[in-house]
Amino acid sequence: MRTTFQPEGARVTRLAQLEWESVLEPALLSVLLVQPEQMSAWRLFSYAQHLRENRQKALRYEIALWTKLIYPLAVPVMMLLALPFAQFQRRQGGVGAKLFTGIMLGLAFHFLNRLFGHLGLLYDWPAFLSGILPSLIFFALAIGLIAAQERR
Repeated sequence: MRTTFQPEGARVTRLAQLEWESVLEPALLSVLLVQPEQMSAWRLFSYAQHLRENRQKALRYEIALWTKLIYPLAVPVMMLLALPFAQFQRRQGGVGAKLFTGIMLGLAFHFLNRLFGHLGLLYDWPAFLSGILPSLIFFALAIGLIAAQERR
């Protein structure tokens, strides 16, 4: 059935078949079933753009996008953070403690990354800031640890 509104009143027409034109695509609706962190960067970008065009809140998807885009930057940062733990004397000992500290720093980076995503969503921080801040914090920590080791 199709209802059309005219100046003289509503008119109902019965149709056997009708093609429904919509801007919504099945791929766009399937996004609702997937967590933003598990989506591809392109799908995050297109869905966030769709939400912005429809004046809906897209911050969750923008934060996930920026986190995904900045994650490759985290690899050199974590490699830089590993440098102070890589240099040691065999006779000096404490290898296990350094290994444990390195593992804990890696886990702390992962959880801090997730925490800043949630804090950015909660406090409406800019998506770019929520994505890059953990990497910047650990970059500063790596530089500080390298400087401390050089002073020794």
